[in-house]
Amino acid sequence: MRMGNRNIQSFVPQAKSISTSCNTLGCMKSIPFLLLAFCLAAMSSASGQDASYWQAQALSDHQNGSSILALEDIEEYLALEPDDTWAWSFKANLLKDMNRYSEAVDSFDQIIRIDPGNAQAYNDRALLLSGGLNQHDDALDSIKKAIEINPGNANYYFNMGIILEAQESYDEALQSYSQATTLNPSLAVAWYRQGMVYKDLEKLDESLSSLSRALDLDASNADAWNEKGLALMDLGSRDEAISCFERAAAIEPSNLEFQNNLMMAKGGSDMQPDRIMEFGSNSQDA
Repeated sequence: MRMGNRNIQSFVPQAKSISTSCNTLGCMKSIPFLLLAFCLAAMSSASGQDASYWQAQALSDHQNGSSILALEDIEEYLALEPDDTWAWSFKANLLKDMNRYSEAVDSFDQIIRIDPGNAQAYNDRALLLSGGLNQHDDALDSIKKAIEINPGNANYYFNMGIILEAQESYDEALQSYSQATTLNPSLAVAWYRQGMVYKDLEKLDESLSSLSRALDLDASNADAWNEKGLALMDLGSRDEAISCFERAAAIEPSNLEFQNNLMMAKGGSDMQPDRIMEFGSNSQDA
């Protein structure tokens, strides 16, 4: 429990003034109890701040980079407002940032207890279960519940695709990404992941089509340019591949993989990756 010293000090002098005015043995025996009562009153005053105080403290401490203090603050707030789903979500995200994934999942469980129809809580819970705890089966159940509640959310289908990829259920992942792009044709990341799955399944034409669509929507995705270049190399389109690798390297000049792919596409395939890495290291030192 966090307390303000200022509040405690405001009560203690009163306790002293009462003790000095007592001359009887009975009064003297009551002094410790009076002091205890005043200290408890001080603690009650500090911890008994209204909920808005602790909410403001949590936001302030979080903004100032103190996750531990913000967590203490939000717990004080939740002691007063235990059914506030915003506060449980705030706590969950603090715990996630502290890599305390199981506790973060517990916080999302609290949101679901309070609001069983909260699709976002099921979605966020699924991401933690899969990405943080590698509990992909439970994650899949959770994201399916989110979709059941809100079947029109493209992001939920995209996240289900990510979870299915982690389970190596590639055909189902493709279906999820397809549904995501149907609901939101501008969701570039879904087109990109779809292209990657097609590439893993060695369906290069489909991969190239999806990656191209992703880049039409987001030309700043260096990984997509690189992957498109690799697909083009496999299809024998070296000149187009070089152009893609150049785009990737221009976006991320320090990425040695992109530089390596560009060199090999231009005819430097006899150079070993470790030589290229050594050259890159020397050039940085220079």
